[in-house]
Amino acid sequence: MSKEANTKPDNDISQLGNVDQIREILFGSQSRELKEKFDKIEESIKLMHDEMRKKLEQNQLDFNSKIDAEIDGISRKIKNMLSKQHDEFSDVRESALKQEKRLQTSLENLEEELNAKREQVQKQQNENNSTLRNQMDTLKDELIEVLNSKVSELGEVKLSRDDAAEIMMEAAMAMKGTQINQQLSMAQIDTK
Repeated sequence: MSKEANTKPDNDISQLGNVDQIREILFGSQSRELKEKFDKIEESIKLMHDEMRKKLEQNQLDFNSKIDAEIDGISRKIKNMLSKQHDEFSDVRESALKQEKRLQTSLENLEEELNAKREQVQKQQNENNSTLRNQMDTLKDELIEVLNSKVSELGEVKLSRDDAAEIMMEAAMAMKGTQINQQLSMAQIDTK
């Protein structure tokens, strides 16, 4: 019994070996061909996968470099715009300061001219006042002299009312600066 028990498993193992041999005979070439094809397909898929990964990585690098270049370009444009705006603002501020200084200088010059002209006008007015006072004093002196001479003449001669009126009229006209004869001649022309 023990011999039979021992031989039975050996037979099963030997039968398994026979099945493998039969399988090898029946399907061996096909199995090797399929295995080779699968290996080739697997290798091709692996190559395609590696190639796709490389292309994706390259595309990612290209995309990143393009984005970096665009960001750098935009950043440069923004810096240029800010710089231009800053320069323009500085120019405007500088121009405004220059204009303000020019206006201030012009105002100071105008004020100086106005003060000089005011002083000149005051000086001329004072001179004119002085001249007018002198002329009035001279006229007053002349009038007093004429009146004194006429009064002294009156003391010597009795005057008629007409003569006194004429003397007074001459004095008034002398003060006014016109001659009585001219006035009378004009009055006679008007009456004719």
